[in-house]
Amino acid sequence: MKKHLYILFSIALLFTITACNFFNNKTTEAFDAIELNVEAASLDKSEEIESLMKTITDSAMANPAVYASAFNHMNEFHTKSERLLTELQHVRGLINDQVGESGDFEKMDEDTDQLLFNGDQPSENGARFIKAIKDYNLTASDQLFFFPDAEKMAQKAFTIEDVTNRDGENVEWLTYNFKGFPAIASKTKIAMMENDVKKVESTFLKALIEKPQF
Repeated sequence: MKKHLYILFSIALLFTITACNFFNNKTTEAFDAIELNVEAASLDKSEEIESLMKTITDSAMANPAVYASAFNHMNEFHTKSERLLTELQHVRGLINDQVGESGDFEKMDEDTDQLLFNGDQPSENGARFIKAIKDYNLTASDQLFFFPDAEKMAQKAFTIEDVTNRDGENVEWLTYNFKGFPAIASKTKIAMMENDVKKVESTFLKALIEKPQF
């Protein structure tokens, strides 16, 4: 828990620094370290999800009258999560194709605007990114509705409403979160989103075990 709080505090601090347009090698290295920590937390969540899915599967085999429906809901929700994760990994792959994965901090300082934007508008990849989040929100909502904790977590993590900036202007979500940011900051944000997908699924599965029939 302390590790996760440290990661969240560090991320908040670094994104504040980035928003103030102060970026140097030390900040880039810090983002790189946080990205690795977030990825480690995400791996832990993947293992937890695997364990929870096994529990539901075993329960469905032992007691299908109670857990067969939960087993179907588990697979349906997992498919939705994997679809969004695939699209997030697609964006990460685009960034890696541009700047590489070698830890070249000079390249990591480069923005990746051309990957997600055509001028002030989303590019084909940017539009695909937004659509993937919208599709997740739309398709997952029917199942999340019955589990408030997971629902609130998803709504907080994957809202793509316009954001009010410091000047009081409404800015589109993609622009506010990705335009003008160095590659390492964008990669870190993608890693955070991947972890959020898994946190939502883990919370959903735990609730499903407790309430297999709803």
